[in-house]
Amino acid sequence: MAHAMLRIAYYLLTRKEMYVDLGEDYFEKQKLGAVVRNSVRRLETLGYNVTISEIS
Repeated sequence: MAHAMLRIAYYLLTRKEMYVDLGEDYFEKQKLGAVVRNSVRRLETLGYNVTISEIS
């Protein structure tokens, strides 16, 4: 963990950039998209027609 933090600090300092926090749920949101894609693909291989829509 310390090595990763040092690499981030080096990157930011050498490029004179500000750190931008991506949020605590950044990776969960990315994983959610993969889960949806894999689930749709699996259902389609089983012979289902799949339509995705978000609940509002």
